[in-house]
Amino acid sequence: MLAFESAEQLLAEPDARRYLHVVILNALRDKATALEVRFAEGGGLLYYRVDGRDWELAPPPDEIYPLLKDTVREAARLVQPERPELTVLAGVPGARYEPLEAGWLTYQIGGSWLDLAVRIDPREPFGAIRFDIDGAAEFADAAGQALAEYAERLATDGEPGA
Repeated sequence: MLAFESAEQLLAEPDARRYLHVVILNALRDKATALEVRFAEGGGLLYYRVDGRDWELAPPPDEIYPLLKDTVREAARLVQPERPELTVLAGVPGARYEPLEAGWLTYQIGGSWLDLAVRIDPREPFGAIRFDIDGAAEFADAAGQALAEYAERLATDGEPGA
């Protein structure tokens, strides 16, 4: 579970967890229906879907994106299916089948709770994390206020860790 209680609490979170909070708050504020982080050898890509259109956002920082899958695993309730024994007949030599980890991440903001469906493609260094968001519009105002409070604290106190 992730909970936004205050800007102070958010600033005290580890970098990857704070980044995850901010990305989810932005998605809620913008009434996104899906949020996705795609991984590649050289970095990550961040997308969300608003009004049926995908928007590419600034990529996760280089020091953050390798930690995101484990951060989501710690915060979410996931089912990690066993990998069946099978042979991959096409694709990259030595490839193997990796089933998705699926479950949900409960996000708390303003005394309300929202469950985000989560799917993690565990392939390394590739794969993805996908969040499906139902009812973001109900949380848009609270997310906007949380982000404004966080931005104000950053402006007042400077960058986290500084």
